[in-house]
Amino acid sequence: MTGWGERVSQLETEFPGWHIWRSSAGRWWATRTGLVLRREDLGAGRFMTVDADDENDLRDQLATQSGLDRDLLS
Repeated sequence: MTGWGERVSQLETEFPGWHIWRSSAGRWWATRTGLVLRREDLGAGRFMTVDADDENDLRDQLATQSGLDRDLLS
């Protein structure tokens, strides 16, 4: 199995502009580092930081955030 650091690095490659880590409690977290939103751009499902129980759930949330970002920028 791939180590935590490699898995985090893979997610950060898939989702540029996000800093990802796994907490000591075992939860997965991501916070924006690239496209930082204005306060008025938040809401309606867009967040600065997301968390999940596992890596796959976090990946799903980041994919959702990426889709919402594309909608805002188009």
